[in-house]
Formats: sequence, C-alpha cells, structure tokens
Amino acid sequence: MEIDLLDKYQGCLLGVAIGDTLGHPFEGKLRSQIYSYFDDFEEFLQKNKDIFRTYTDDTQLTLHTAEALIKGNGFNLEYFIDEYINWLDDPPIGPGYGCISSIRNLKSGIPWKEAASDSGGNGTTMRIAPIGLFYYKDHKALKTNAIKSSVITHSHPAASAGAVVIANAIAFLLEKDPETGFSIDNFFQVITKSIANSQDEIWEEFIKILYKLKSNLHIPIESGLIKFSQAGVKSPYFIEQYLGRAFVHPYTISTVICAIFIFLKRLSSFKECIFELATAGGDSDTVGAIGGSLAGSYFGLQKIPPDLFKLVKNYKKILKISEELYSCYKKKY
Repeated sequence: MEIDLLDKYQGCLLGVAIGDTLGHPFEGKLRSQIYSYFDDFEEFLQKNKDIFRTYTDDTQLTLHTAEALIKGNGFNLEYFIDEYINWLDDPPIGPGYGCISSIRNLKSGIPWKEAASDSGGNGTTMRIAPIGLFYYKDHKALKTNAIKSSVITHSHPAASAGAVVIANAIAFLLEKDPETGFSIDNFFQVITKSIANSQDEIWEEFIKILYKLKSNLHIPIESGLIKFSQAGVKSPYFIEQYLGRAFVHPYTISTVICAIFIFLKRLSSFKECIFELATAGGDSDTVGAIGGSLAGSYFGLQKIPPDLFKLVKNYKKILKISEELYSCYKKKY
C-alpha cells in the first residue's frame, strides 16, 4: 500500500490538537481521579463537549513551529523567533514557565542564547511535530534542527533529547501502514540511536529508560504510568505525594516515556489511543499532544473519526497549515 503523506501530515498536526484538547480539562489531576468522573469516556465526551472547547499552548506553539518552517522553507532561526514571539499575541493558553519566560525575554530583545530557560520541561517536545514531518527523510537535518528549535527556549539537555526522540518517532511512523503494523524492535532502535553517543549524561540516562520501557510493554497501562510517571525526575522536582500513583510529571523524559508507552499499548485505533493519552493524569494535555502526534502520524487523517477532529477549534486552519507544510516539503525535497 502506498502511503498518503499529506494524510499523515494532517493526521499528525490534528493528533496534537485532539490530544491537547481532550487532555486539557484533566491537567493536574490523578488518573484515578479522572476515571472517577465516568465509566465510558466517549459517552462523557459527548455529554460534556463544552469543557473540551480549546487546545492549549502545546498546539499553539506547534502551529507556530509549522508556520516558521513554511516561511523559512525549512529551519531559519529568525522566523522561529518571530513566530514564537507572535505566540504572545494569540494569547498563550496555559503556558509553561520555560516557554513563556524565554519568549518574553526574546520579545524584550535579549539574545536567544541568554533568553533560554534552563528548564528540562516538555515545552519543546510538545511543539516538535512539524520538524519530524518536514525532515522525515533527512535524519541528520532532523536531529540538528530539532535541537536548534529546542534551545531557543530551553537550554537543558533533557528538553533537546525529548525533541529529538519524538521527531524521529514521527519520521519512523510516517512510513508505516497501520493495516500491517511495524516492528517494535525497529522503532526502539531508531529512537535510541537518535540520541546515542552524545557523551551527555542525561541523554545516556534517557536511553536506559527507553530500554526499560521496552522491557515493560507487557504490563497494563495503569501499572506502566505508575512506574514511569516521574521517570528521570530528580530532587527537588520529584513529587513524593504522587509516588506510586499515575500522575505524569512535566519533565521531558517522563512525559515522553509515558506518551510512547500509551501509544505502543493502543495500536488498534486512533480513538482508543487518544482517549488513553488524554486521561493519563498529571500533565495530561501534553501527554495527549505528544502521543497524539505519534498516533496521528501512524494512523493518518482518514482513520481519525470526524467527530474528534471537528471537536477541535479552528480544525480547518490546522488542516490548511498541514497542507502548506506538506507543499513546502514537496518543493524542497
């Protein structure tokens, strides 16, 4: 079967927005608390559409990243900085400290190397999807530009590592057909190789956690989230009260690990996958956005139920940006 790349582009960016939109009302809640609200999430969604009225900064910054790539015909630092500053006028919805503080610094004229926050948060990984799409056939440029886009706001190595891993995961999934599936071994080989041999202690730790994730794919989702919700988090950021509970930490490594875990546990349909992602607990909107980028890249737009993407505000704008990014990719490559 020939892969419809435009369908995959559209699925990926809408996947970010759907996961973000569905996860937003549950942000900051334990998974157990979320599941106390309903017996059937789809039924709950249909009866409470008014609480799923918006996505957050995850989708906003993803779209600004896409716009920067389109305007620059690929990565161009000035366009990226301009687009991220433009985000301040959206205005930002539920922004994380790392992103908002860095971009306010940029707007005030501080050079980007000084403006960036030393945050290991997931704020650069949540917006990386367009890089994975645009550079999916050029792995060297993908890694280079994933890092470049990350360090504009987050100088911490965990943030860059997460961006590289998810961008490579998206590139891998774009060429896979959900009718035939893919090799889990190959998937992990690609994403671990993307951050190997860096000599950075945090990147090496990330690889070890990815291997641990791979060896635990047999366990139930609830158990996996309890195990990995604070993966890699160190004191004083580790949250003791959530030890042994499903509450995904906003640290890049823990968020990425949980998003990948849920995605790989729910490969049967986009809908099942996105519902699990959005109800992960903790930083649920970002788990939804990151995992949604993977699910959307894998399943494509045609396998996303229309009632889900029509729930997303401005979904037609997202489809248009997806088409423009795809056209830009076609012209360049």
